[in-house]
Amino acid sequence: MDYPSASTTDRAEPQRPPIRNTDGGAAGFASGLLAGRTALVTGASSGIGALTARSLSAAGARTILLARDEQALRTVAKEIAEAGGEAAVAPADLADAAALERAVRGAEDGLGPVDLLVHAAGWARGQVFLCEQTEEQWTGTIDVNLNGAFRICRLVVPGMMERGSGGIVLVTSIAGSRGLPSNTAYCAAKFGLHGLMLALAAELGPFGVRVNAVAPGLTRAPGTTDPARYADEFMASLARHHGPADLDWSRYLTRAVRGTALRRLVEPDEVSNAVLYLLSSLSGGVTGQVLGVDAGVL
Repeated sequence: MDYPSASTTDRAEPQRPPIRNTDGGAAGFASGLLAGRTALVTGASSGIGALTARSLSAAGARTILLARDEQALRTVAKEIAEAGGEAAVAPADLADAAALERAVRGAEDGLGPVDLLVHAAGWARGQVFLCEQTEEQWTGTIDVNLNGAFRICRLVVPGMMERGSGGIVLVTSIAGSRGLPSNTAYCAAKFGLHGLMLALAAELGPFGVRVNAVAPGLTRAPGTTDPARYADEFMASLARHHGPADLDWSRYLTRAVRGTALRRLVEPDEVSNAVLYLLSSLSGGVTGQVLGVDAGVL
């Protein structure tokens, strides 16, 4: 990627057309698409994970909400219940296989076996050049993004195989298909997720289970709009090794947005809509695919 120079001139970001459905896209045409199904969503306490859980619920699915923050999960579950849906919370750390199994099995006792899985949990902090990467930062990034996907898939895949149906969507990133400086650990984890998805699709296809991935680009979320959530270490390392020395997140983000066909950030509901599509009968013949939701990265 070319980085902005001091002469870069900012332009207002183009706005997308108004959203017709305000509940994550599941109202109207998608109502009832997932009726009778039980969906498990990791990373469901906030962001894309929470929005996806609400969207799947609005489409008729019973939802199991999994993340570490139990209070935040209960808030999402309450919102789903108030909208007429059914949800159970499964507080657990994806790094703890035993606790993860207890949480999932407990939730399944109430809502039934998992038919649909969305792995939306992710970790992108502490991303720097490899020469500055600590062991802790590297292993933490791999563990949440990739090993967590392995652990949760291993829990629910046997049941899907036995029943002869199911759907899995891994939320990855454009960083899973291109190398980005100051993102070595994150790229490695997301490339790994793409490989996991392809292998799982090959394994599970004969059992009637479809496996796909959604790869968002820069999305309008706190991790993108608040530099303190992600960008400070990343930008400092990038400025030190690639420059210019005064490169900051605002200028970097402006250049990245200009590098898309739509010249804007991706909206979170555009990602959750893609997940809904891949889990529904609308995509019945689709498996082993990565659906980019990146505003047209050029």
